Amino acid sequence: MSRKTEKIFAYVGCSWQIISGFITIFIYSIWIKQQGFKVTGSSELYISASQSVIDSIYSFSTTLGILFLGLGLLNLYLVRRLREDKIEKKIPIWFILCGILSYFLMDFLSSFTFIASGIITLARNKSIKIINNIA
Repeated sequence: MSRKTEKIFAYVGCSWQIISGFITIFIYSIWIKQQGFKVTGSSELYISASQSVIDSIYSFSTTLGILFLGLGLLNLYLVRRLREDKIEKKIPIWFILCGILSYFLMDFLSSFTFIASGIITLARNKSIKIINNIA
């Protein structure tokens, strides 16, 4: 039984996570670093505190981009490991968990694609199990 549908959903999610990671690291983080806050105070303490906040936001956005990039590459590897006529148990659960994590990170495209891929894979597992019991 072909797993083409869930692989397409998962590939879309992986691609989006990788693209989103690169955008976050190389465009958004650099923009944060360059833009910063418009510091209008003359106090050196105020400027130092503002720079500290900017550096913290830059570090957070870079870390988030690396997380997206890593998850995208890991999920790409897992999609390639999906076998056609084998019952997969851990990979669809991981896809659903990854979709829930993406939901909380407000990455709705990845959330939808990974949850859909996980649910379709679990449903296809039942039909593979029925076919294997009959044959």
